[in-house]
Amino acid sequence: MTNYIASIAQEIFEELGEPSDFSISAIAAWLRRNIGGLSNFLNESFSINDQGLEISPALNDVQKYIFKKMYNVYYFDLRIKSTGSLATTDFITIKDDIGSVQKINTNEVLKNYISIRKQEYDELKNLVFQYRNNESSPVQVAGDDTIPGFYRDFAFDDIGSRSRRNNFMP
Repeated sequence: MTNYIASIAQEIFEELGEPSDFSISAIAAWLRRNIGGLSNFLNESFSINDQGLEISPALNDVQKYIFKKMYNVYYFDLRIKSTGSLATTDFITIKDDIGSVQKINTNEVLKNYISIRKQEYDELKNLVFQYRNNESSPVQVAGDDTIPGFYRDFAFDDIGSRSRRNNFMP
């Protein structure tokens, strides 16, 4: 069941802490649109079955982790964009007779999101690099490129000239 788009989307949703502004269906739609990106990253050829939304060939644990990491980078890109649009507000605290409201400094939140996104992206690059190194095979396999030669048995006499050791060889 873990090779279906919906189950991977469910795992991502839970790993992100079940954010209220994202849904499993939105994550699944992103996964469907970006299966080609995973194929390009890993030099593989993945496709999605339209009936059951199953990925074929089946993803192993490392491939699935890389796919999730791709979504995490996208997720923090969206967070940066939404937080960046809020960074223009000037107030931090509003007080009146009834109570007060304190707004978090959006610049600090933005810096944290940028830092987390950079960390996620660096980890993604490292994972893809390690995957390619572990899964790569040589482009050309060079076997025995030489033809075994037939060498005559020569010996050097005391004065340094060659002579045939076996007289039966031509």
